[in-house]
Amino acid sequence: MMVASLQVIVDGLSIGSTYALLALGLSLVFSVMGFVNFAYGSLIVWAGYAIAVTDSVGAPYALTILVMVVFTVVLSIAMGRFAFRPFITAPPATLLLTSFGVALALQAVAIFVFGEAPRHVPTPPVLIESVSVGGVRISLLQILALGLSVIVLVALNLLIQRTTFGIEIRAAAEDSKAAQLMGVRPPKVLLVVFAISGVVAAVVAFVWFARIGTVDPRADLTPTLKAFIAVVLGGLGTIRGPVIGGLLLGLFESVLASFLTTNLLAFQSAFAFGLVILVLILRPQGVAGRVVELAK
Repeated sequence: MMVASLQVIVDGLSIGSTYALLALGLSLVFSVMGFVNFAYGSLIVWAGYAIAVTDSVGAPYALTILVMVVFTVVLSIAMGRFAFRPFITAPPATLLLTSFGVALALQAVAIFVFGEAPRHVPTPPVLIESVSVGGVRISLLQILALGLSVIVLVALNLLIQRTTFGIEIRAAAEDSKAAQLMGVRPPKVLLVVFAISGVVAAVVAFVWFARIGTVDPRADLTPTLKAFIAVVLGGLGTIRGPVIGGLLLGLFESVLASFLTTNLLAFQSAFAFGLVILVLILRPQGVAGRVVELAK
């Protein structure tokens, strides 16, 4: 019984750490622009295609991942520069509609270029291998996912708290008009945030597609929904909110997978949204978030 419980916790923390990074990518953009970027999942899908295409020309796996990271960051910056920066002072509703438009456009381009059929995303066999620790099975991919999540979270926390860019991001998030009077340039802050968001998306894509092994143009829905649920659970306005929300969602899904029957597993997402509704009723700002004013 103890071993089974530990296995559930390990599996939950592994997938939950990925959800935490997903949610963090959404929360970063929200902190500066006040809207949830639903095109974030498309960014991850294109990162998956970058891995598939680079691998198809025979590039080493390490080079493939490096190309994917650079491509994802450049695409994220381009998204921020051309799709969102022109509307930086627009109402949140306008930005939200823009994000849906960007997501649909990127999906349409992916269908045109790659077609509807799934493309294989390679995973080194060593990442799939697992070891047994006290009867608990842990794969190298799970260890890597947890390790990368910790590294990204620590690095991001240091960036936000200890650097000039971090101060500017926090100032723009708190009061963009006052920040401008102090010399902060919101367009530059926006591009920095999208660049950071691109790095986080690249890390998520590496773990996500190493786990599922394929990518298709409509694969953006699942990561976007998972990120949104994690953000709502944890709460907006802080770094720890998305992290807590992602870990809670991962543990919740792991527990469900261990107790639900095969027929009920098809409704796992419905149970997750039920949890979101319960949290919103009991604590609208999320478990660790704060109340955020979207419009005046």
